[in-house]
Amino acid sequence: MSITPTTEQRRIIEYPLEPLRVAAGAGTGKTTTIAMRLAALVREADIEPEAALGITFTNKAAEELADKLRLHLPDFAREGREVEVTTYHGFAHGIVGEFGPMVGIERDIGVIGSGYQRELLREALGAGSPELLDLTSPARRVDELAVLGARLGDHLRSPSDILALRPDDEVEAARREMAAVLERYETLKRRLGVADYSDLIRYGYEIVSEPSVGRRIRDRYRVVLLDEYQDTNPAQRELLLQLFGDGFPVTAVGDPDQTIYEWRGASLENFAAFPDHFSVAGKPAKTLALGVNRRSDRRIIDAANAIKKRIGDTQGVERLVARPDAETGTVSLAWFHAATDEAAWIAREVRRLHDSQGLRWRDMALLFRKNRTIPLLREALDALDIPVEVAALGGLLQVPEVADLHAWMRLIGHPDDAPSLVRILLGSCYRLGMGDLVPLARRGRELGATMLVAIDEEKTELPETVRSRLTQFRERYRTLVTLAQGVTLVDLARHILDATGAWAEVEALEGARRLSARLNLYRFLDLAEEWSPLEGRPSLDAFLDYLDLLRQDAASEELDTATLSGEDAVSLLTVHRAKGLEWSAVFIPAVCSGTFPSSAHGGLDDPQRYPRSLPASLRIDHVGDDTSEAALRSRHDAQEWRAAYVAVTRAKHHLVLTGAYWYTTGRAKKPSALFDAVARLDGVTVEPPVGDPGEPPEALRTGQRVPTPDPLFSEGWEAAFENAAADPGWLERLSQDAEGFAVQQRRLRLVMDELPKNPRLIPRQPKLKVSVTNLVTYATCPKRYFWTAVDPLPRRPSHAARRGIEIHRRIELHNLGTVPLTDAEGYDLVTTDRPPRGDPFAAYLSSRFAAQRPQFVEVAFELVLSPTVNVKGRIDAIYERSPGSWEIVDFKTGRRSANPAVTVQLEVYAIAAREANLATDPPRTIEVAFVYLGDGLDVVTERVDETWLGEAHEHLESLTGAILEEEFVETPSPQCQWCDFLAFCPPGRAFLRGLDTVGAGPR
Repeated sequence: MSITPTTEQRRIIEYPLEPLRVAAGAGTGKTTTIAMRLAALVREADIEPEAALGITFTNKAAEELADKLRLHLPDFAREGREVEVTTYHGFAHGIVGEFGPMVGIERDIGVIGSGYQRELLREALGAGSPELLDLTSPARRVDELAVLGARLGDHLRSPSDILALRPDDEVEAARREMAAVLERYETLKRRLGVADYSDLIRYGYEIVSEPSVGRRIRDRYRVVLLDEYQDTNPAQRELLLQLFGDGFPVTAVGDPDQTIYEWRGASLENFAAFPDHFSVAGKPAKTLALGVNRRSDRRIIDAANAIKKRIGDTQGVERLVARPDAETGTVSLAWFHAATDEAAWIAREVRRLHDSQGLRWRDMALLFRKNRTIPLLREALDALDIPVEVAALGGLLQVPEVADLHAWMRLIGHPDDAPSLVRILLGSCYRLGMGDLVPLARRGRELGATMLVAIDEEKTELPETVRSRLTQFRERYRTLVTLAQGVTLVDLARHILDATGAWAEVEALEGARRLSARLNLYRFLDLAEEWSPLEGRPSLDAFLDYLDLLRQDAASEELDTATLSGEDAVSLLTVHRAKGLEWSAVFIPAVCSGTFPSSAHGGLDDPQRYPRSLPASLRIDHVGDDTSEAALRSRHDAQEWRAAYVAVTRAKHHLVLTGAYWYTTGRAKKPSALFDAVARLDGVTVEPPVGDPGEPPEALRTGQRVPTPDPLFSEGWEAAFENAAADPGWLERLSQDAEGFAVQQRRLRLVMDELPKNPRLIPRQPKLKVSVTNLVTYATCPKRYFWTAVDPLPRRPSHAARRGIEIHRRIELHNLGTVPLTDAEGYDLVTTDRPPRGDPFAAYLSSRFAAQRPQFVEVAFELVLSPTVNVKGRIDAIYERSPGSWEIVDFKTGRRSANPAVTVQLEVYAIAAREANLATDPPRTIEVAFVYLGDGLDVVTERVDETWLGEAHEHLESLTGAILEEEFVETPSPQCQWCDFLAFCPPGRAFLRGLDTVGAGPR
């Protein structure tokens, strides 16, 4: 096949044998260009194919590059002579295999993946007695250890480098404890003769640092190509520099705008500083660009360029340019009330593109930023008989057929996993009901054991049909448990599918559902096969731990490009797995606030806050030098925009971004900055948006569902229920035993007669009930709220709090002339940071407030802030200045607070006055005031108007939404000096030490 290169491609292909950086924008034909450059050098620069080296990131990318080289070097390919193409880790592994004994490393060292790595880390963690590491969640600690270990390897460091640092605070002390665990992990690897991927690069670097070895390897090659160079880490850069620095003709190709793997160690500095790192006699290497996008239509390129502006300066292509013959293309946006509406619309659009425009199913993809948004879309596509291939590993576990297989594997590995047991017994294989399981659950509680033990005991009184099915289950389970002791993971999975008759059920499905189920089960089997053990029996526990990790949203940032089956099915995968792929039509759902771009959620790479992060002093590059929160958030935001750039540039002709207000019943979402940025472009089609969030839906599930297999009702039990409701005689005509049917009908009537005639509807309970005091605590510091209300820690006795309660009681008594409430919980007492100097009650008696009779005294309220959030509180006093005009007062027994978060209390009171039914007629005008009594009289008043109320509403929804999202990050401030939990909070103590240093404030 003859390819005519463009002018910019020809400049790269013909560039002489010198170091060269190629900035290649998305879709610009980089793989073809670099293959043509290598082929041209082999043909025209008298370079033997074996003397050329190509290194890229994944096996899939290496195969693609090798195929293109064979295409451009057919004569050599027929002779069996090929350019050496490998991955970065594969190149290091080859060095270790050849020269490892020179540094004491066995040639046949085994390489372990993340599952076995976590298994060994768990063992190393259990072998010590750390004082600062919280071992109540060992899986989370293992994840953090894996991150710290990888970062050490990325910068050619070892645990001893951390242990050599003098700890200045508890974060560093905790990091030292983690380093001690990692040292035990290193010992375990040496004993087993294995290495992880970070070890390969570090070992390779140690080997090539020996000049004679480095020279031998360097002399083998005359030209080197480094593909996807923007994804390399500092250790890989140093390894390559040791071998191919000093003017060696290295061509590095990459796109810094597609650097989406910083979370796994990729360094932005590598590509940016390549001209200096690989200079020639002190002269920076040349940079050439590929900016003509050969994939996408014009409007899609416009969207990509708009996103590029949000990324900032990255040393890449300034802007993408459409090819001369590019079509216009379509970019569409749509916004919906709920995620179910969004899913149904996307499914209809996919069906329309297939039916009316002739797109094959495999020409379309749905790209997700979060795994949790996949299931609803998959159900909607299934409902329209659209075949789907779930290539996102986290989303794969939620496919029904895969979930059933996963449940069996979990029950074999974890016999106490009740949810998996219930799923299996309620499924189509055994068809038990919840009523059949009640006696088993009761017997399990009597035995103090699991329901599985109760099944095995055989003493529970059960109907014969139930007992028969449980006997079948028990025999099958015992067989599979025995089998699991001696087969690989993939063989175990295959045996489960055969034993449960899963393949027969899949083949019984109709149309697209059959293809979808088969594809997704094959993908899971491929995943299990990759986990075949290095030695001994399968490590089922480690595999199950890995699957648990995939179900978390953190795992939506999965490694490596997805390998698609090529079957005619719509692809569902995460943005990170889509890198390097392309489709005619791309749909990006859930482009809403907090999801895409995603919020940090405490995941910032902050070494001052998180022990898992590597200190800047141990990094090779300088990307992490600035660890201020502003810099960290800026880097996170840039990475999210780079992920958006990758997502939109996967599309050739059609790009669709969608979102909705309601993805949970917790808090309404808004269109994200990505949605808004694309919406502002010319030529973008915007579906009429739903303007008002309205009420959340009762349930987020698709309206059409695939019928559940049922032995009696071929159309599913839901359809049978509807038929029976429409035609009371339908079931009787269906029955083959009229007399037996009549008996069962009479029994049901007896049960129905016992039900209350007018059952009281139980209102939906809110997900969050929070007091005003705790809401102020959250606004002050989310971590303090966590230790107060979520996972309470002991609090020291507070004389100020007791004093405040007594003063409030005396004020209440003065106003009412009766005995006040004695329950301290009834008062909204925000802990004072400024104790009184004088007599607060005397200050009250001398004020105008003591001389007036309040309209309401100590009035309790419960404010329904949203369908899922209730705020409870108690207002000290409400004075009516004139009909319809209220002054709401909260008495403070201390002096004026320096904490800005206390205004939350006034915001709640003002909204409650309007919305919490405190009176028959809500006030028309409102003032809210803090009356401080600790140093004479000091009144702070806010005059409330509609703008103020609207902003207050938004602020409270933001706070409660963050609580629902479980955002509990330490927020140090001067308030830390009065915090009960300072002993447990290293960031707070570090902040206060900083105050001491500059002489700011008392402690």
